[in-house]
Amino acid sequence: MTTPEDKEREFNLREAELQAKERELKLREMEAEIYQDHKSQEVEVDPPMYRTQKHNPPDSSIQKFGKKIIKFAKFGGFVIGGIAIIKIGFFVGMWITYLMMAGIIAAVGYQIFLKED
Repeated sequence: MTTPEDKEREFNLREAELQAKERELKLREMEAEIYQDHKSQEVEVDPPMYRTQKHNPPDSSIQKFGKKIIKFAKFGGFVIGGIAIIKIGFFVGMWITYLMMAGIIAAVGYQIFLKED
């Protein structure tokens, strides 16, 4: 017992399937045409069978020495900068400590001598 609604639903489903198949066939045909166009335009070239590398001429001894000096200068600058930061930190920390000690002494002196009961 199939109702007219079921038949119509089945008909719409089959129609959608057919349209999907037609689209798929058209896409395949278009891909084949594109592939043939590219194939006819390109000349077949075999890819190299090994990994190629750019040839860099060896550095001269002056260039090697210059690179070593640059690396040494960078390292020296890093060390000197680190020492400077540590010294500045100690100096700033010393003054902060002095201010804290002076504040504590002032607070204790205020508590002992100036605060009224």
